[in-house]
Amino acid sequence: MGYRHKAKRINVKFEAPHDFAGFEAVLRGKSLGGFLDLQGIGEVDKSSLSEQLREMSQSLISWNLEDEETGAPVPVTPEAVLAQDQDLMIALAAAWMDGLLGAIRGPLETSSTDGQPSPEVSIPMEPLSESLAS
Repeated sequence: MGYRHKAKRINVKFEAPHDFAGFEAVLRGKSLGGFLDLQGIGEVDKSSLSEQLREMSQSLISWNLEDEETGAPVPVTPEAVLAQDQDLMIALAAAWMDGLLGAIRGPLETSSTDGQPSPEVSIPMEPLSESLAS
């Protein structure tokens, strides 16, 4: 019997006092290759903001965004993303990128130690006296 890996989902929820408190979205994770491309270190450099926003719009699964005037749900499409407020979409993209990085930047386990002090800490940094300098 093999292992079936469930695709990663990134849940974004802005809470008070954030400017976009109440906004929620669910996005797909990326493959390793797609992630590396977004970081600019893969086969295709997609590290520009426009590429990251495009990738984010294609990874969007759901959100609770409503039309400001009618209250109707805003469709979850790349075209709808482009029609939204730039600050909201950039904040969503940044939160998505943070979610993609989450497994890499996660906190250390409690069993992890901080290691030994760096030897540079014990090297004196004051100038040598004249008798030692020559």
